[in-house]
Amino acid sequence: RGFPADRIYTLYNGIDFTTPIHPAPKEEFLKSVGMEWEEGDVIAGIAVRLSPVKDVPTLLKAMQIACRENPRLKLLIGGDGEDRQKLEAMTRDLGLAGKVHFAGWINDINSFYHAIDINLLTSISETFPYSLTEGTRMHRATIASRVGGVPVLIDDGVNGLIFEPGDEK
Repeated sequence: RGFPADRIYTLYNGIDFTTPIHPAPKEEFLKSVGMEWEEGDVIAGIAVRLSPVKDVPTLLKAMQIACRENPRLKLLIGGDGEDRQKLEAMTRDLGLAGKVHFAGWINDINSFYHAIDINLLTSISETFPYSLTEGTRMHRATIASRVGGVPVLIDDGVNGLIFEPGDEK
């Protein structure tokens, strides 16, 4: 459109890492969302709108595979959307009852990230997702699909893991 290239800049989403945050204790938060867990469980989590572009079916298939290797793995899904019933049915069909918990809408996102061990993103399209910066602020390990600005934030194998969208393995 004729804009001079030297006047165009990329501005990534950001959050203030210096603002004090006061998350609820892990046990308190998980109880508040109705998730059952035991000491020693590894809790992966995703804060997500339950819609096709977020590709939660790939996450559920990956969870089925990962649970074979680590039976102490659990998944907390924070969010809601038009695909919720379909995803809950898929969870049952994959034999993941008791491994996956749908928490619904999360009002206290800092406590959500404080309660999980691994932050996940499975989208097939993104720009620069807040969910990764929010998880990073809480020092959570991250596994994310290679979309949008994700490779700008994550060096694969260094400070997180990146996979190709749609690849559950």
